[in-house]
Amino acid sequence: MGKNKKNKSPEFTSKQLEGWEEYRQALYIQKSKSDDLFEKAITFISSGALGLTLTFHDKIVPANEAVYVLIIAIGWTLLVATLCVNLVSHYQSSKSTDSSIDEIESVLDYKITYSIFQKKITERNRKIDNLNKASMILLVVGLFFIIIYVSINLNHGKATENQTSIKTSIETKKSGM
Repeated sequence: MGKNKKNKSPEFTSKQLEGWEEYRQALYIQKSKSDDLFEKAITFISSGALGLTLTFHDKIVPANEAVYVLIIAIGWTLLVATLCVNLVSHYQSSKSTDSSIDEIESVLDYKITYSIFQKKITERNRKIDNLNKASMILLVVGLFFIIIYVSINLNHGKATENQTSIKTSIETKKSGM
């Protein structure tokens, strides 16, 4: 008898159930805001990085002195892919909301069960979550490629500058003799 009382779920009062429902609604609202901020952040970071590197490419590394240009091209491509995947994710999220609204009507009309409704939402959310993960990965890898490119070219620029400086010094000494 003692074991049955331990495994029995607690009975909630209507006021407690109402509190749990309010808490759940607050969590849904917070999740929605967080998802919106995530998509905006991904878009802002990737488009900002793309615009910044495109605009200031000549200032960072003059095109005629650049080496391993393929690396920055890959980085730019990954940033554009990030924006595209994020756009698809946003679209899928909107369509998922529309589907959920329709399915709620089906649940209320007893055309589908609540468990089927939950299963469909879970499947749609998994797809959106995978798109968001892909956005993050593409963004990080794209930024990594751009950082590598800039690092290589800054180092190459310094080495070229040092060689030019040494050659100039040698030529000055030779001409002075």
